[in-house]
Amino acid sequence: MLDVDGQVISAADLVARVEQLLGSIRLTRDPGDRGSVRSSPGPETSTQARQGRLSTLAELRARMQPPLLTRGAGLGRQAAWLVKRLIRKLILWYVEPRFELQRDYDANVMDLLCEVDQELSSLHADRRRLDLELAAIRRLNVAARLALVSSLERAGELRRRLEQLAASSATMGEVQSLRRDVSAVLDRLGAASVAGADIDYVAFEDRFRGSTDQLRQAQARYLTLFPPAGVAGAILDVGCGRGEMLELLREAGHDVLGVDLDDGMVRVCIDKGLPVVRGDAIHTLGQMDDGSLKGIFCAQVVEHLLTSELEQFVRLACDKLRPEGVLVMETINPRSSFALGDHFFADTSHVRPVHPETLRFICEQVGFSLVQLEERSPHPMLEAVGELPANKVGEVVEALVRSVFGYQDYAIAATR
Repeated sequence: MLDVDGQVISAADLVARVEQLLGSIRLTRDPGDRGSVRSSPGPETSTQARQGRLSTLAELRARMQPPLLTRGAGLGRQAAWLVKRLIRKLILWYVEPRFELQRDYDANVMDLLCEVDQELSSLHADRRRLDLELAAIRRLNVAARLALVSSLERAGELRRRLEQLAASSATMGEVQSLRRDVSAVLDRLGAASVAGADIDYVAFEDRFRGSTDQLRQAQARYLTLFPPAGVAGAILDVGCGRGEMLELLREAGHDVLGVDLDDGMVRVCIDKGLPVVRGDAIHTLGQMDDGSLKGIFCAQVVEHLLTSELEQFVRLACDKLRPEGVLVMETINPRSSFALGDHFFADTSHVRPVHPETLRFICEQVGFSLVQLEERSPHPMLEAVGELPANKVGEVVEALVRSVFGYQDYAIAATR
């Protein structure tokens, strides 16, 4: 047989050349070559490492392809090409199917690796996103902790301020209580009772309030304010004095009871056969049953009481009256300057005048359903108001006359 150069070769030489040819189409890499192909720079978890491994697989796949047999120039080369082609045909039936299987396997591996690479890329992107979110959450957590610390410090400061305010409030409460106590003491000192000064208050009333007949005539107008005599319950006269109102009420058919602080007044009433006891109004009312009275009368009494005592007296009166029961209070009218100068300051046991609207307000506040106010005892000078000219001067003079010579007394009728 001839070789590519036209020389005769033996069968053994032909076999050797065939083996050499087969070796050329195999994967003839030494271990160092394989290592250089398989190795990839950088850490395996990095994107560069994955790309390097994919490039290695592509290179391996390309190197596994059989070499192309090209026709060379010259007679010898053509003969060699024919020999190679013959040998290829002789072994193709055995080698080609395996190459096809290997190529399919390699293609599947490459596809799978591409999918894995895409999945890893997606996972790395998710991880980067989660890292960013985690960093943001950590920043928010730090900010929240700082805000919490600030809030706790603020709460501590507010708590300290509240404690200081509470202490200040308690101190102010003590000051107010002491102020009220001092005011009460001063009022008591400035309004010492006539009885306490060992003055005959019966004679004092005879001079400054008028005779018994005059007082009966003045107080008779109050009889119609109370419930009829047939209604159950007694009428209590607080500060009954010489007993003029008690006599009028008993003559009208009412059950009556009187109370007064002055021993001389009590003796006068007892001598008249009137049911009178010595005591103060608040204590006496406190001993009675709620709803047991149908009427309470007190004339020229409230100006003897402190403000706290006045409020307590009116509240007790409301409690002790039965439904439709009436509390009648008469006192000096502070709207009249003449009444203050001529009557109020004449009695040294008076504490302070009570304005009619103030007394009305107290009655409404404690629970009386109907409160009526009536000014009484007009001064004779009020009759001259109608003779004043109808001009500005007349209006001014009228206002002045009413302020100085207004009604000297007023009465409150409060219905429970």
